[in-house]
Amino acid sequence: MREIKSALRKELIAKRKAMDAAKKAAADESIFRQLVPLVNCASSVFCYVSTEIEVDTRRIIGYCLSNNIPVALPVSGENELSFYYIDNINELKNGRYNIDEPPINRPAYASEKTLCIVPALCADKEGYRLGYGKGYYDRFLKSFKGTSVIICYKDFKCEVPKEAHDIQTTFTIFDK
Repeated sequence: MREIKSALRKELIAKRKAMDAAKKAAADESIFRQLVPLVNCASSVFCYVSTEIEVDTRRIIGYCLSNNIPVALPVSGENELSFYYIDNINELKNGRYNIDEPPINRPAYASEKTLCIVPALCADKEGYRLGYGKGYYDRFLKSFKGTSVIICYKDFKCEVPKEAHDIQTTFTIFDK
């Protein structure tokens, strides 16, 4: 199974890098519009900081900040994710895996009303995803009590190879 997932990841990353910029922007907009109602119902939002091949999360982070919705971003440890609140997107610094991370001065703790936005290379409508293979989000979601949502491009909707440690999310949002 590891080899199947690894090969699929390489294929999906190449496909993401080849996405048309205008199509990606339209898909990002569609996902953002669908995500806003979930964000507006949350007491806080745990989000990831997108890279150029991922669904744009900087806009949703900015939306949270401008609407006084507490937003926390992850810092990757050896085997775990820890989330920290930010007040401004400019606080981010390049971190592990060349991903922007927040300063580690305001730890965030999830409640049942926390929304966690989860990255995915591909996903299915049942709430399963293929990530980057480190298992950070599966380990985090195992004890997360809030609402979790995968955001993913519809061109990356597919049957996800599942293993016992894979955690199902509450929702999956694809662009329309």
